[in-house]
Amino acid sequence: MLINGFNIAAERVDLLIALVMLYLTVATKPRRTAVLSVVFYGQILSVANIILHMASIFLLSFDTALEGFLFRMSVLFYYVTYLGILVLLFSYIHLLSLKQRENLDTLNVVVIVFIAIYMVVVGGVFISDSYVTVIDGAYKFTEWFNVNVWFALLDVVLIVLSTFQNRNEIPRVLMNLIFIYVPFEVLTLIIQMIQPQYVILSVTYVVPFMLCYIVFHSNLYDEVTGCQNKQAFEAHLLSLQKKNKNGKHIGFIYIKFPRLEVVDNYELMYIANRRISAQIRNLEQHNPDARVYSINEFTYGIIFPNNSEYVTRETIELVKNDLEEAMSNWEYSNSPEYRMVVIKNDLENCDLQTLDAYSNFLFDKAAKKKVRVYEATLSDYNICMEQKEIERVIVDIRNKDDLMDSRVVVYVQPIFDVTNNNYQNAEALMRLDVHGRLISPDIFIPLAEKVGCIHTLTRIILNKVCAKIYEIQDYYNFEAVSVNVSLSEFMDYCLHDELIEIIKNNGITCDRIRLEMTESMTSDEIEAISHNMEEFNAAGVHFYLDDFGTGYSNLERIVSLPFRTIKFDKSLLYKSMDDPILLRLIQNMVDVFKSHGLVVLVEGVENNKQAELSIGLGFEYIQGYKYAAPVPINKLEEFFEPKLERLA
Repeated sequence: MLINGFNIAAERVDLLIALVMLYLTVATKPRRTAVLSVVFYGQILSVANIILHMASIFLLSFDTALEGFLFRMSVLFYYVTYLGILVLLFSYIHLLSLKQRENLDTLNVVVIVFIAIYMVVVGGVFISDSYVTVIDGAYKFTEWFNVNVWFALLDVVLIVLSTFQNRNEIPRVLMNLIFIYVPFEVLTLIIQMIQPQYVILSVTYVVPFMLCYIVFHSNLYDEVTGCQNKQAFEAHLLSLQKKNKNGKHIGFIYIKFPRLEVVDNYELMYIANRRISAQIRNLEQHNPDARVYSINEFTYGIIFPNNSEYVTRETIELVKNDLEEAMSNWEYSNSPEYRMVVIKNDLENCDLQTLDAYSNFLFDKAAKKKVRVYEATLSDYNICMEQKEIERVIVDIRNKDDLMDSRVVVYVQPIFDVTNNNYQNAEALMRLDVHGRLISPDIFIPLAEKVGCIHTLTRIILNKVCAKIYEIQDYYNFEAVSVNVSLSEFMDYCLHDELIEIIKNNGITCDRIRLEMTESMTSDEIEAISHNMEEFNAAGVHFYLDDFGTGYSNLERIVSLPFRTIKFDKSLLYKSMDDPILLRLIQNMVDVFKSHGLVVLVEGVENNKQAELSIGLGFEYIQGYKYAAPVPINKLEEFFEPKLERLA
């Protein structure tokens, strides 16, 4: 299509593309990354610049003063919007580097200098009317009209330099796109200057913004599930929170199919996801404000308006009925059983990471309760947030790696020696100080194992115990203090080297330390466990088998490992009081262990009846509140007898 001698066909096509991309950016809830706003504003300027460019060409043959004024304004804003496009293109590439994103000084300097030079040169051309001339009574553009193209070439140079400078920070996919597209960009700009009658300038910025959107920000629909992904879920959540006072009256439903997590069959996964998602997406037909998203291959997330209890209840029932229908019509041998959690409490400023943690917490709770559908309560959220804070403290302890970290608090529980009627040993027990509140190990130990920080806690408690032993060893009679070690730590073949080094660095001998481990070990773990135990034993560190009677190891495996003490779990003692058969079995096990030279200990003894039974069964050591409650480690020596030579 020719207008005043210019072919603007490419501009019209690019305008359509730019409008479509702008619509997609608004309608599809793209990933809200740190540089999304650059792409969004770039798309707006692209549309404006193309319209202004075509308007300048159309108004070139103006006849009236008004048309002349509109022509000059079109040219002016064409130059201004093009400057904005060049700045945004450079800024986008530059800001993909996290290092540059954290320090904007370089970007600000380059942009300010670039804008200043552009305004001087292009502004001079505009003010002097050098961009237009009169030939045979008609207005024509001069070669100076495309002065902005020279700055486009300069912008390309700056982009290449920034890419090279930050090559280790910028994603490789973008590096490849840049080095493929830059030659095309330069060639297009040169053609535009040589053949100005063919207007193709918009190609040089519409395509880059389109590629940036598709590669980094688009949340396309999955063809199997018909749903958008987790990033779209997050974008929609952020959008609703802005509109709806930080997220009030927003409900969430998470649906998980546990059996699909262990399926290694692509065809079955395809069929399952296609059928299940079709059923779940029925909700969108009944409630146009509800949105279904595919979080991963076996989890779906739903965001719905939680304006009333009636709407929430109706939404839950619709989803539940659709899932039940899908399960009842499943023709394969095993249906992909579902588990659903509902979050209907108002969660203000709740981000995706928090929602993920909360939903997983609720799924665990649903599994423990053995229910398919679980509706969260406010107390659930508070407990989950408390666990998140505990995890944060544990990770911080791991990162600081201070072996005397005050947040790891050590208690000890003395162990009664039946034969000598005194205390010769004690077990070290860990507590976690979270903002002044002591957290018990049954809460924080699983969390520490979950975030991979349990070994740091073991090293800290061992170091503190060793320091206390060094302090009192010359003044009191005692044998040792035991420390619990997680079974997962024994998978490290070098565990013995690290812990023995801590013991020796505190100036005590290894025989002052005992290590406790549970019997819930598998055959796959035996080799590494056996290696570490042998090394510890050779150094003088002996082992307690903790919680005997609660795990799954057989006696043959226990006897094959170098344990010195078998610690019977309190549950066995309690049950035996009402079960004569179990009582005889415990008596026989005690006799067998003692005949093999092992020491037997029972824990959890709380009253006289339990104490008498324990002594009658032949236990050599007894641990429990009947004899001594756990106390802070600084009171450990109160249970040991002073050395006589120190009293003289």
